[in-house]
Amino acid sequence: MVLGRDDPELFVPQAAYGVVVAGNRLSLIARPLNIHAQHLRRVLRALPRSWGMASRVHGRIIDDRCIQFRFRSGIDLASVMLRGPWLFNQWFVALQRWEDFPRADFLTYIDLWVQVRGIPVLYVSTMTVRFIASTLGPVMGLDFDEETSTQIAIIRVKVRISITDRLRFFRRVRFESREGAMIGFEYERLHRICSNCCRINHDVDHCPYLAPQGNHHNDGAHVVDDEADVLMVPVWEEGGGSNNPTPPPPANHSSSSDISSHRPISQAPTSASPGLDLNEPAIEHLPSSVPLVSPKALSDDSTTPTAINDQSRYACGESSKRRKGKQIDLTPDKKKKQYRKDYGVRFYSESDNTP
Repeated sequence: MVLGRDDPELFVPQAAYGVVVAGNRLSLIARPLNIHAQHLRRVLRALPRSWGMASRVHGRIIDDRCIQFRFRSGIDLASVMLRGPWLFNQWFVALQRWEDFPRADFLTYIDLWVQVRGIPVLYVSTMTVRFIASTLGPVMGLDFDEETSTQIAIIRVKVRISITDRLRFFRRVRFESREGAMIGFEYERLHRICSNCCRINHDVDHCPYLAPQGNHHNDGAHVVDDEADVLMVPVWEEGGGSNNPTPPPPANHSSSSDISSHRPISQAPTSASPGLDLNEPAIEHLPSSVPLVSPKALSDDSTTPTAINDQSRYACGESSKRRKGKQIDLTPDKKKKQYRKDYGVRFYSESDNTP
């Protein structure tokens, strides 16, 4: 049972679809790049409103990936293409004009404006910009003119990016004059990207390039080797002095940081201080260079017990309170007071003289 597969073919005349084919040529085919974050029906309703043509554009879903938008005027269609690229839910939507017989690369790329930064002033030219930007993809347009441009710090280039290729944000270049530079690329209207592979057709939660567990080291080495490629840029004759070579750096020059190239300075070893025994007098642990005799004891009799106590008291703690050029009197205040005599009853021996 073949269910009609073996029946003769049915011929359909062009008169049945000729008018529709002409109408389809005024239409755009849209392909949301991230199907996990861009529902087709929501894109169908949102894009005509973003264009300001909700009443003049009719959209319909073709399959599970594409939407057709039919325009009434070619001017409206050209206006939409001129103001692109377009986004929905902060992800890009690829737009391309209708083709009766689509090519193999149909809806597989998107044209983005890229800001190129970091080209040395000596080498800024149309050919240099195109040569560097061509490493991202085919150059479709250049917003730069050597005679009329008023600034060259940022040069806008329109590049055709494949939706399956990862984006590159930096590129090291070296000119024939042996001068190197780091070129930066900034993609206009880019809001979201996969943080794992830098592609614009999925997020990291649905990234098919996530490395399996245990292979992080090998994949990391591959990325480093790919980024280490240096683009050799020829120097074209644009004017006097443009081909003057730059002298190479000295042989003993190092590109590493000065801080990272030195070893940490180690401290000189210090001798361990002897332990302090709390049961021994504090005088025995003092250095021999510390004087043990107070200035007051030099003028008084140092052989009395009071003088010895004053010496030890001065040696242990009073020296820290001494100011420069000031002598400290260590005589206690209680010894300076006049004590009242006790007039109680006193007894005398017979040999002693009575008062």
